[in-house]
Amino acid sequence: PDTRSPLTAPPLRNPGQSLDEEIARLLDEDVVGYVFAALWLLLATLAEWGRWWFQFPPQPVPVTLVAVAFAAYVARKLFVLRREVRRLRLARDGEKAVGQYLESLRANGYRVLHDLVGEGFNVDHALIGPAGIFAVETKTYRKPAKGKPEIVYDGERVTVAGYVPDRDPIAQGKAQARWLHELLHDSTG
Repeated sequence: PDTRSPLTAPPLRNPGQSLDEEIARLLDEDVVGYVFAALWLLLATLAEWGRWWFQFPPQPVPVTLVAVAFAAYVARKLFVLRREVRRLRLARDGEKAVGQYLESLRANGYRVLHDLVGEGFNVDHALIGPAGIFAVETKTYRKPAKGKPEIVYDGERVTVAGYVPDRDPIAQGKAQARWLHELLHDSTG
């Protein structure tokens, strides 16, 4: 017999779920592929040296050069990926911390939604409650090793330790609020 899911809508997403998915994608697609490629080249190199050891016509130098070059390439890619995963984990942990804090607002009559996915972006958190509807964008920055960590909003823009962030969090938050407004309007009339 044909069956279908009893769920009429997908389950709600967790805080930072998009970031968890991006970390998993990076690890699954990039890191694993590079590691397997490096292992394959290592095995090919060992086979060539085995041919040399057993006095078959050896060709270890070209295979070794290819293996060393590719290993250097893989090491570079893994270094970059490690930095990206570290950045994503910080962002994810920040979203989780904010999400856990926002959950306490349920006691005040708010509905709390996390990780609403649009096309090419997500809204980290949405609050629907007595005071209105709010889109919450979470940004997590590392603290400086020395000095006081300072984030300033001057009424127009945000600076972090005196620097303007790569992506404008104010413009991003406003765009997400518009999208959330349109989503709720379209889905509820």
